[in-house]
Amino acid sequence: MEQTRLQEKILGRNFSSRLLLLIFWILGVAPAWAQLSPGDLHQSHADLEGLENCTKCHLTGKKISPENCLACHKLLKERIDANRGLHANPEYRDCVKCHVDHHGRDFDLIYWEGGQENFDHRLTGYPLEGAHTQPRCRDCHKPDFISEKEKLVAQKKDLKRTFLGLKQACLNCHVDEHRGQLDKDCLSCHQMEDWKPAAKFDHDKTRFPLTGKHSGVDCQKCHKTIRDNRFPDNPTYVKFTGIRFAECSSCHRDVHEGRFGNRCSKCHVTGGWEQVKAANFDHSKTRFPLKGKHQQVKCESCHKPGRPYKGLKFAACRDCHQDYHKGQFAHRPSRGACEECHTERGFSPSTFTQADHQKTDFPLKGAHLAVPCIACHTGEAGGKLSVMPAHGYTRQPINRFQFASIRCRTCHEDPHRGQVDRFVKAGGCESCHRVDTWKTVKFDHSQTQFALTGRHRNVACNDCHKPVAGGKSPGHLQFQNLDRECRACHKDVHQRQFDKPVVRKGKTEFVTDCSRCHTPNNWEPTRFNHDRDSRFPLEGAHENVPCQECHKPVRRGGVTFTLFTPVDGKCSSCHGS
Repeated sequence: MEQTRLQEKILGRNFSSRLLLLIFWILGVAPAWAQLSPGDLHQSHADLEGLENCTKCHLTGKKISPENCLACHKLLKERIDANRGLHANPEYRDCVKCHVDHHGRDFDLIYWEGGQENFDHRLTGYPLEGAHTQPRCRDCHKPDFISEKEKLVAQKKDLKRTFLGLKQACLNCHVDEHRGQLDKDCLSCHQMEDWKPAAKFDHDKTRFPLTGKHSGVDCQKCHKTIRDNRFPDNPTYVKFTGIRFAECSSCHRDVHEGRFGNRCSKCHVTGGWEQVKAANFDHSKTRFPLKGKHQQVKCESCHKPGRPYKGLKFAACRDCHQDYHKGQFAHRPSRGACEECHTERGFSPSTFTQADHQKTDFPLKGAHLAVPCIACHTGEAGGKLSVMPAHGYTRQPINRFQFASIRCRTCHEDPHRGQVDRFVKAGGCESCHRVDTWKTVKFDHSQTQFALTGRHRNVACNDCHKPVAGGKSPGHLQFQNLDRECRACHKDVHQRQFDKPVVRKGKTEFVTDCSRCHTPNNWEPTRFNHDRDSRFPLEGAHENVPCQECHKPVRRGGVTFTLFTPVDGKCSSCHGS
C-alpha cells in the first residue's frame, strides 16, 4: 500500500523535480550534481546505473521515451508490433503510466491501479470466463506454463515474476486428457465453465453418428478407460479413436450364430433389436401371414430363444393362446373355437352380436339391450388366467359366461334388502319390475296391511317409502315397520285437538283418528256429523251457519290453526248477553 502511494506521487508532482535535476546536469550549471542520481535503479535495471547511462532511457528535454524502453524490451515490442497483449492498447503505450524506477533494487516496478486482483484481464485480449475467473494470477503466470523459456531468460526475464510467455491454447496450461487422440481445439467440445459435460460435442459429426438406441447408451459402454502411467497425477484417459464400428458384431454378440451372415443391418435397425426392416423380411411370404393384432406382436413372443423359426404350430388359436374362457364354451358345436367369436383384429370387441345373444337361454330385452357385455360378464368366473406378455399383462381375471341362474339377483343386488321377499317369492323381481325400466312398478299394494284407496293411489312410492338412513344406494327404501297412522305422513293441521288415548303394548298413547272425519278420497270431512260427533248438535238456524263463524283461527306457540275444541257452547259466547 505504501509503495503504491509512493508510485502515485512519483507519477505526479515529484516527477517535475526529477526533470529539473536532469536539466541542471545537462546544462552543466551545477557540476557538483554530476555525481548524483535520483535513486537506485531496480535490480533488473542495475546495469544502467551511472550518469553516463541516463540517455539510454531519458531523452534531452523530454521524459522517459517509450522507444528507448522498447529498445531493451524487445519481447514487448514484438507483441506491440503484432497488436497483441495489453501493451498494444494505445492508452498503455506510455511506460511511466504503470512503471517507475530509481526507488531501490526491490521496488515493485508495476503499478496496479485498483490492485492487481482487480485488473481487467480483457485488456490483454484474453478475457477470463467461467472457471478461469477463480484462479489467482500466479496460478497461471508461472514458469511451468511459459513457452520458449530460453527466449525470456535471454531477455533477463525473471520467470517467476513475468507475465509474458503464456499462450492462449488450452493445452498450454492443461494436460491433454485425450493424449493426442482428438483435435487440439478444446473449445470445439468443451466450455470455460467446466470440463464436463462436453456440451458442444456432437457425435453426429464423427464417423459414427448415434441413431436409435445408440443415442441412449452411456459413453463409457463404448469408450473405455485406459491406464497411462506417463502422467502420475492423471494416470487414466478415455479411448476415443481406434474403436472398431464397421460391423455390429464389433460390439454386439451374434445371437443367430452366423446363420444369417454378419450384416445385421440387413434386417435390423438401430431403433431397437425387435424392429425388423419390413423391406427385408416379409412375413406374408410365410405360411402364416401376419394380420391385425399379430402385426404388432414382438417377434420373440412367438420365436423365443432356443425355439426354431420353422415348424411352429399355428393352425388354431390355441396353438399359441390359452383358452381365455377356461372351457365355458366347450359344450358348443365348435367346442369353444376362438374363431367363432374373435378375429385377428383384436380380442375385443368380439363378433358375437345381439342377434346371437337372442339364441341363448337369456335373450336380451328392454334396458338389457344397452348394457355393455362386460357389465354382466365380469371377471368372476374364479381364478386368473396367465397370458402372454404381448398382451401387456401376465394375469387376467376370467370373465364369467356360464351362470347358475338367469334370475335378476344373479347380477343385481337386492336394493330392498329382503323386505319384499314374501310378496315376490314366486315371481322374483319381475313380480314388480320390468326389464324396460326400473322405475315402472306394477306391485299390488292390496297384498299389504295398507291397501291403497282414493287419492293414495296417485301418490309416488318414494313419497311414503323414504331411503333408509345409512342406505348404500337410493334404491334402499323403507318398506317394513312403517307407521300407518295418517300423521306419519301428513301434518296434523288441528294441532292434536282430536287426540284420544290408546293403549298399545301396555303404554298409553294419544292418537288422532283422522278417519273419523276424513277419507282417502278427499280432505273435506265428509264423515263428520256435528250432531253425532260433537257435544253441540246443530238445530234450527244453526244448521246454516258456516263453520268458520264459530270456529275461529287462533295462534299458539307460533302456529295459527282453527280452534275446534274446546269451544264454549253457551249462547252468550257467540250472541252476547
